[in-house]
Amino acid sequence: MQEELLKPTDLLRGPNGEYVIQSLIGRGGMGAVYRVERASDHSTWALKEMRPPPNLPTEEVAENRKLFEQEAELIRSLSHPNLITVIDFFENDGRPTMVMEYVPGQTLEDEIHNRNAPLQEQDVVAYGIQLCRVLHYLHTRTPPIIYRDLKPPNIMLRSDMVLKLIDFGVARTFKSEKQKDTIAMGSAGYAPPEQYGKGQTYADSDVYALGATLLHLLTNYPPVPLQPPKPGDIRKWNSSVREITEQVIIKAMKIERRQRFHSCAEMERALLECLNAPYVDPTEQSALQPLGLEPLTPSYPVAPGGGALPSTSPSLASGSTCSNCGRVNKTGARFCAGCGVPLASPPVARLLVKSPRNHWEVKLDQMPCRIGRRDPRQNYYPELDLAEHDRGIASRHHAQIQIDGDFYVLVDLGSTNGTMLNGVRIIANTPQRLRQGDRIKVGEVEVEFRWS
Repeated sequence: MQEELLKPTDLLRGPNGEYVIQSLIGRGGMGAVYRVERASDHSTWALKEMRPPPNLPTEEVAENRKLFEQEAELIRSLSHPNLITVIDFFENDGRPTMVMEYVPGQTLEDEIHNRNAPLQEQDVVAYGIQLCRVLHYLHTRTPPIIYRDLKPPNIMLRSDMVLKLIDFGVARTFKSEKQKDTIAMGSAGYAPPEQYGKGQTYADSDVYALGATLLHLLTNYPPVPLQPPKPGDIRKWNSSVREITEQVIIKAMKIERRQRFHSCAEMERALLECLNAPYVDPTEQSALQPLGLEPLTPSYPVAPGGGALPSTSPSLASGSTCSNCGRVNKTGARFCAGCGVPLASPPVARLLVKSPRNHWEVKLDQMPCRIGRRDPRQNYYPELDLAEHDRGIASRHHAQIQIDGDFYVLVDLGSTNGTMLNGVRIIANTPQRLRQGDRIKVGEVEVEFRWS
């Protein structure tokens, strides 16, 4: 029988503090992760405990306990903006337990799953540069640390575009005297041939996994084990990818390790050549909250049929929108925190609206911009009023454009007839990022999103 998990309000005591369980974040085969509050200052953290399944052989429990303790000690010894921080490690009811940084956001696996489409080349290249830098940091420790399990589920993406590696369960220190690893670990498709028990893993083993991760993000297809892409394979699935970027991934995933990039620093230099604009590191540009403290809680308007939609701060709406990637930067910013393009005079986001009866323009100077039909009885007047333009197809509270994090997004508010974005009906109450030239359709009304 499965052991009962920790429950909300349970209190755990460690050498560095007391922690109150708030909710379960997730559970795997060997452990569970909870969101907790530190009692001393009410800050939010993640608590991970080892919880193996019942009837597991004793030797397997011992081996996994060793890996869990190794992970905790390893993370505690490191310091990098793309790595999580561990603040406490102890035993609770005989189970090893660590308290670590809580990372709000979603994994890159969730990102591509939610979009159900390949990511844009420039976004993926920027992610790759961040990952090159954190892997280079690991590889230059003494002794070097090989991550060994880089893949989208192990990479968190925060709203400020900072990536965090979240699982060090199979990372290991490099041992120069060994011919191969003691245990072959990793994930099929992302692991190079030497990680299948045929040799020792090196820094360029992580280079292969990074190439496979970028391949997945650019194609929306997981990599096939030991089958690197050929010229044209990636561009066939993603028209935004250029040959120079494809060649970087092909080289990173060479079966013969001596043909790969020799280091992540070398791969980073190649990725920088793939950018359309100077790179700006989001870990240096972001105004980060104190560690363990979440951003101030916004107020949430409720969508029809339930579901919370993030409201928007007026200060964000007045910031500079990047003409290259669409990121909404802070007021007074000189460079885009997303892609590094210099920000000249702040562009103005607007909607070009076309209906069978009229053409007009709506400036996005108020957030959110509500789309629907007015209702004078309830004193409801949306910013984009379609009452005379769509023959009754639009709902009163049909959709809205808002700022979510650093981008303009479109949200269908559970409308009866749906909202189309570039010819595809979007999922209700799920924000969809808007880019230059995107086309929104509600009934017979067509809307083009622009900034200039």
